Amino acid sequence: MIKVSVKSDGTLTFPLCDTRFDAYTKKRGNNMKKAFRSILAYFLATTLLTASASATAPAPNPTANPLWDVGTTRNKIVVISDLHLGVNDRVSEDIVNRPYLIDFINRVGQTESIRELVIAGDFLDDWMLPLNYPVSTDSQEYYKQCIANNKGVIDALKGLSNTGVKLVYVLGNHDMTLLEDTLKQAMPNINFVGKDGVGVYITGDNNEIAIEHGHRYDVLCAPDTVDNEDLSSSSILPPGYFYCRLGTSWSMQGMPAINKMIPELTDVPSTTNIDQYGAYIYGAALNYFSNTFTNIERFDDKVFNLKNYGFNTKFSEADILPVMQANGTISAPTLFKNYQRSWEQIQTNNGVRVHASFIQAASAQLIGNTSATQYFPKQESVQYDGQGIQTVVFGHTHVPLVQTFKNGISVLNDGSWVDTGTMNQNLNRTFAVITTGETDFYNLYQYKDDGSLARVTEQLTMPAAN
Repeated sequence: MIKVSVKSDGTLTFPLCDTRFDAYTKKRGNNMKKAFRSILAYFLATTLLTASASATAPAPNPTANPLWDVGTTRNKIVVISDLHLGVNDRVSEDIVNRPYLIDFINRVGQTESIRELVIAGDFLDDWMLPLNYPVSTDSQEYYKQCIANNKGVIDALKGLSNTGVKLVYVLGNHDMTLLEDTLKQAMPNINFVGKDGVGVYITGDNNEIAIEHGHRYDVLCAPDTVDNEDLSSSSILPPGYFYCRLGTSWSMQGMPAINKMIPELTDVPSTTNIDQYGAYIYGAALNYFSNTFTNIERFDDKVFNLKNYGFNTKFSEADILPVMQANGTISAPTLFKNYQRSWEQIQTNNGVRVHASFIQAASAQLIGNTSATQYFPKQESVQYDGQGIQTVVFGHTHVPLVQTFKNGISVLNDGSWVDTGTMNQNLNRTFAVITTGETDFYNLYQYKDDGSLARVTEQLTMPAAN
C-alpha cells in the first residue's frame, strides 16, 4: 500500500515525498516505520522483520483441550494463512507466535467438530530474504531448510493425520515455487492445492466454499509467466519479489535514510491514455518503494544475484524501476518492460475469471484511492458469482475482515499469524471458521495469549457492498 492521493488531473501526490528530499528524510523516523508497515500490509503482505527478529517468545501453556466443545459432527472448516515460516529465525516473521501456532494446531486435532484445517497460502517464506543471503540454486532445497527450521509446526501438522482432521495447503505468493513433492516429503498427510504459483480449494457439503490466497489479483504479487521471456525460460516471479528483497535488506540494515537520487516520473500522461496512465501509476508506486527502501547499496548495483527461477544473472534496482524512455513512453528498462500490457494475459494464465483493469489493480496499492480497501474482497466476490459459492476465504493482505456482497457471497479474510499485527486492527493469530451445511455460518476468531478464543467477527465486519 502506498499513501498517495489522486488529483482530478490524474496526478499522484505523495504526502511524504512532495517536499524536497532532504526535508523528507528528516521526517522519516516513526512516519516511515508506519509507512513501511502499511506498504507491506497489502503489497508484500508482511511486517517489519526487526520487530519479530528481536522478540523473545513466551511459551504458552500447552494444552490438549479442544478449541471448543460444541458438537461432534465434523462440519467445521478452519482456515489460517500467512504464517511466513522462515529459513532461519533471523528472517522469520513467526517467532513469538510459533509456540501458540503449535498449540493451536494440536487443539484443532482434539476438536471433534473440525473437518478440515486449510492453510490458505504463505506457509513457508521464499521472499523475506536480505540481498546478501547466500545465492540459492534449488528452490526445493531452500524450502526443506524452512521445514527443518520449523520442525515443531511440521510435527504438529503431521500429527493431524491420526485425528480425523483433513489437512489442506493452498499456494501463496511467498512460496509460489513450492512443489507438492517437497511438502509431502515432510507431511505425507497434506493435500496440496495449486499449480504454477496459484491454487483454489473448493470444499463444503455442497462445494459452496472457495478458499485461496488472493495474490492472483495483486498486480505486484501475481505469478507472471508472460514477462521476461528474453531473460528466463521459466520464471513466475512478479515484481513484488524484488521489492520484498529490497525491503527486507533495508529493514535489517536499520532503515537507513539515503538520498539515492531515484529517477522521478515528472510528466503525467492523460487519464484517457489507458496504456501510459497505467504505466505511470505502476511506475509511481515502485518509485515510492525505491524512495522508501533506501538500502546502502547503490541504485544501479547488481544486487539481485539470481541463479534460480529460470534466471542465471544479476539485476539492479535500476533494471526494474519504470522511467521515461527515449521514445516518450514509460517502461522499466530490463525487467517487466511495459508491464501494463501483460496484465490481461497474466490474469488469464492465473485462472482469473473476471479480470480487473491494470489501472484498477495498480490503484489498489494506493491508500488515497477510496476503492483500494475494497479491491480484494470485491475481486473475490465477482470471481465466484453464479458459481454456486456461498463463502469465500482468502488471506494475503494480513487484514482480517468480513464483507457480504449483493450477489449473496460472503467474503472473509482470515488475517495472519505473523508476530506483528498490520494496518489499524493490530490483530494477529486470527482464523476463520465456516460451518458447512445448507446455509453456511462463519466467524472470525483470535487465539489469545492464554489459549482462549475471542470472537472478532462483529468488529471486523464491513458494510455490505455491491
